[in-house]
Amino acid sequence: MAVASAPELARAPELARAPEPTSTITEAPEPADAFVPVEVPRTARGAALIRDVILGGQDGLVNVLGLVLGMAVATGSSRVVVTAGLAAMLAESIAMAGVAFTATGAERQLGATIRSRLDERRESQARSRDAARRARLASARLPAEVVSMVAAEADAEARVWRDEVEIMRTALAPVRETRPVRAAAVVGLSTALGSSVPLLPFVLLPIAVAPFVALGAAAVVLALAGIERARTTGGRTVRAAVEMVAIGLVSAFAGYLIGRLLGGPVG
Repeated sequence: MAVASAPELARAPELARAPEPTSTITEAPEPADAFVPVEVPRTARGAALIRDVILGGQDGLVNVLGLVLGMAVATGSSRVVVTAGLAAMLAESIAMAGVAFTATGAERQLGATIRSRLDERRESQARSRDAARRARLASARLPAEVVSMVAAEADAEARVWRDEVEIMRTALAPVRETRPVRAAAVVGLSTALGSSVPLLPFVLLPIAVAPFVALGAAAVVLALAGIERARTTGGRTVRAAVEMVAIGLVSAFAGYLIGRLLGGPVG
């Protein structure tokens, strides 16, 4: 049997009074920037507005451009061209506003229905996962307060990630967040403004000059709209401008062709 030395015998009372080490679980301090929701970019918030402006403005401009060029070639009368252009502008604006209202309302309703079903399914799965998590922690013979703390932390993190997904969903599909009345107003006004671009030259200029001015003004407006769309959405400016102008030229050519084939004297 080993005999304790004199220094060890002298320290015996201190060792006897020393507390035994205990294993305690302490909650780690949460970083200041933990689980901070991501902010939706400004460009994403304005995506629905850009869509409605392009939808109405391009539709009105292209349709009325083809109409006034065709009527100008077919009739050679500024009065007939302006009358037909005004009628088309008014009818197109009302029709496009109605389409935007009904389409946006249906889209919002569908989005709300799907979101409700997904929320119910997510809550059901969350309850199942929480019960299974608590059972596993309890089987490890951990204290009840530790089980509750772990379950609460997991639930909090799950809620944060759910909010993150909701924010990104809103950013990627912003049309569902647009009110039908606002969408109708934006689309209708944009259609009227776009329709006025090729129509104004026939109101202010002679019939011999107005078609060329209308075509040039429409091309410039379409190019600017394409550039602004590319800057907002992050696309290529030249490509977007060329796409918009090409659509306008195709419409103008179609209207000119119909007017040339079916044109005749008015009277």
